[in-house]
Amino acid sequence: MTTRISPYQLGATLYMPATRPDLLDVILHQKIPDLRSMVICLEDAVREDEVAAGLANLQQCLHTLRQQDRGASPLVFIRPRHPMMALELLAMTGIEAIDGFVLPKFDNHSFAAWYAVVQAAPPHMLFMPTLETAQMLDALAVRELCARLQDEGIKARILALRIGGNDLLSCLRLRTHHAHTLYDGPLGYVVAMLVTHFVPAGFHLTAPVFEYFQDHTVLQAEFQRDLLHGLVGKTVIHPSQIAIIHQALKVNSHDYEAALRILDDTMPAVFQFEGAMCEPATHHHWAVQVIERAKHFGCHLHAVAVDEEADNAHKDNLHRTASK
Repeated sequence: MTTRISPYQLGATLYMPATRPDLLDVILHQKIPDLRSMVICLEDAVREDEVAAGLANLQQCLHTLRQQDRGASPLVFIRPRHPMMALELLAMTGIEAIDGFVLPKFDNHSFAAWYAVVQAAPPHMLFMPTLETAQMLDALAVRELCARLQDEGIKARILALRIGGNDLLSCLRLRTHHAHTLYDGPLGYVVAMLVTHFVPAGFHLTAPVFEYFQDHTVLQAEFQRDLLHGLVGKTVIHPSQIAIIHQALKVNSHDYEAALRILDDTMPAVFQFEGAMCEPATHHHWAVQVIERAKHFGCHLHAVAVDEEADNAHKDNLHRTASK
């Protein structure tokens, strides 16, 4: 039985057009250092007249991937243009070598068509629906979609929900600004609304792309806001953004130590740690996420050391928690 992929493994997810000639170098030969996940895009990143070339390039990659041990290669997803293309991709030789699909323009209108794709896919594949249509600006439509996603035929197959910032801004006739985070405009409300609907329902969400890559100051500020909203990773469009995201995903050592104590069954119902109240009954979910982040990205260099016996005890506790 294969180990379930954690949404925290995604990190900075790099989108690459399916027409790129170096896809195999990126996947198999670590051309882009520390890349944890990538999306081979056949949608917005590929012009209509380039689709055939993108499909041919993808098929060639799949032929090679099915014969290779991917080892420590990044997670690989494909973003088709529409559900019909996704079904065609599922018939490609070697498609079983990828980890899943990103489902663009996912909403109540397209739900049935994408549901059919999920049902037709091999059991190991996971899916990342992208919330990026005008419906995602409507809290009632979001609530309806959230209810649909509780269907056990699709919920267990969803790795994360991706927030498509540029498309949502397009619905508002706006574009991100190089000097401001997305939270400085109306998209800040939308992200908060999506989080408050989908996270309590059991889903993880990833953050939209920051499309300016020559100056990382605003990107750093924006991703801190992403983390405050509980988002687990971020779409990137340039390799230089990867290290910024992964550094920010490292856990603060004080948060790590607090999380360990909160998950310790021997601790009292309420206790203080470094001047803050800790209450396991209400802080449990936060603590689990902190430990999960640390598992994949580590702590900052001044992380608090934990002795092996205590660490094993905490891991046993986390295992029991995850099994509930």
